[in-house]
Amino acid sequence: RDISDQSYGQYIQTDASINKGNSGGPLFNMNGDVIGINTAILSPSGGSIGIGFSVPASLAKPIIDQLIQYGETRRGWLGVRIQNVDDSIAESLGLGTARGALVAGIDEKGPAKPAGIEAGDVIVKFDGVEVKESKDLPRIVGQTPVGKAVDVVVVRKGKELTRSVTLGRLEDGEKLAKASVPGAEAE
Repeated sequence: RDISDQSYGQYIQTDASINKGNSGGPLFNMNGDVIGINTAILSPSGGSIGIGFSVPASLAKPIIDQLIQYGETRRGWLGVRIQNVDDSIAESLGLGTARGALVAGIDEKGPAKPAGIEAGDVIVKFDGVEVKESKDLPRIVGQTPVGKAVDVVVVRKGKELTRSVTLGRLEDGEKLAKASVPGAEAE
């Protein structure tokens, strides 16, 4: 099952009991292996109806490794704001079929700006990985090492272009965003 409004939308659906306040515990398989971290419940009324969601261990492992090695997370950052590409957008941009992530905006201090990625571009491939829909991109970028130079394939005015981007660090990008908001303190 997919919780589509989440940017990291890959979850394991489970009927294991997850109650408010106790997320973060392990989800085990029948062999006793940890396969996920309990994260959320489907709760139309505020209480559990027996449907829970867990982050797969394979997605959590790189984060755990970073915490062990650095004492903090270090996720890749591209510096773009994106939106879905529907059929009408795909047609108007000459994509043929709906795919990729439409760049709705560029962070002026982000890595995408000096690489020549522009608002209106559609990112269709990132570091050799096809971007099927916009929700794929944050996960792919976040799992890419900070400082890595990657090729980003965009469609601009119906033509594919390749841009080389050296990724920044998401956590630094979040600090820049907070600092640019009037009255907000930089952390």
